[in-house]
Amino acid sequence: MKRSALIASALLSVSALSAAELNTISAVDIRISKPGIPVPVLQAGEAGNSGFVSGEIADLHLLARASKNVLFTYAKTDAQFREFTDKWTPILGKFGIKVTGTEYKNEFGILRYESPDGRVIRDFMADGLHYDALSSTTIARLQHELLEPLERKGLTPIASFTIKNEVFRPTFSVYYLTRPEENMDHEVQLRQLKNGEDIDFDLLANAVTLVRKDASFSMVYIGKLLGFKSKLATDTAAAAAGLEKYKTFLAENNKEFIASRTIKMNEPFTSGDHTFNYVLNMYFFQ
Repeated sequence: MKRSALIASALLSVSALSAAELNTISAVDIRISKPGIPVPVLQAGEAGNSGFVSGEIADLHLLARASKNVLFTYAKTDAQFREFTDKWTPILGKFGIKVTGTEYKNEFGILRYESPDGRVIRDFMADGLHYDALSSTTIARLQHELLEPLERKGLTPIASFTIKNEVFRPTFSVYYLTRPEENMDHEVQLRQLKNGEDIDFDLLANAVTLVRKDASFSMVYIGKLLGFKSKLATDTAAAAAGLEKYKTFLAENNKEFIASRTIKMNEPFTSGDHTFNYVLNMYFFQ
């Protein structure tokens, strides 16, 4: 894998760094060696229909990721990090958000902020969705499809940028404000559920706000972080017993059960002495 691809992978995944690490720069020790990235011209941002800032990002060090009450990025030099803060400080200021400090170490930069009403910035990357990345019209339509429900749910969009860099296909990011929770899994966020299995969309209709049926196995929604577990069962009685056992497990781990469905398989599956005829799908909040 190219080193530049490693940067993109880290930027596209907040899980690359834990929330605890993002709370203190001294805990960060990034050891990814990154080559210089060509610097295409960055288009000037402009106000979107609802006041959010839009434009294009071509340089990965200008791409912000969000966690807790910080924005962070990977920047090769201190000068690149200053470009990052110079870009994002006025965007935050447009929404009354005050920058309270910045830190840069080991090619990793953090921008801390404080909003007037205590809300925090969260981001969503569209790279995992199914769309025609060669069509700018399709990307623009998808951006609108995600941004409009945010506004209706009171999650104020502050920025949305198309991202064009050679290390991954054309995509875009969305930045918006939401209420913070100690456990970020419990925050109302724009999220994607994609677990490799077909989704029972109807079971989730009253639990979250469905934004997009992206594929039979992928959906975009607004709400708390969904969890999914699938289990095989020999018969309906075994499926019912498995469901009760898993409900107990969820309760013991402070997770909220949503719904389940038992489905008869088209063809039985045999493993050892057991023949499984049913699959049990279970949904819950993390």
